[in-house]
Amino acid sequence: MTAWTLFLTIVGVAFLTAQLFRLIDLIERPSRRGVGNAVLPPAWNVRLWNRLEQTQWTSWKS
Repeated sequence: MTAWTLFLTIVGVAFLTAQLFRLIDLIERPSRRGVGNAVLPPAWNVRLWNRLEQTQWTSWKS
């Protein structure tokens, strides 16, 4: 494995990890607004997917 391959692998893993944590934060965000232990309404899933479509997932996408 060359140094460039190792470097690009580390950069790729870091990028994917950052995206994973962004997704986790997006999913957890409604529970921080005081929902507590209440069951979320079915419309919450629709709002989640709408928000995921609007989110900028890569730095190059405008």
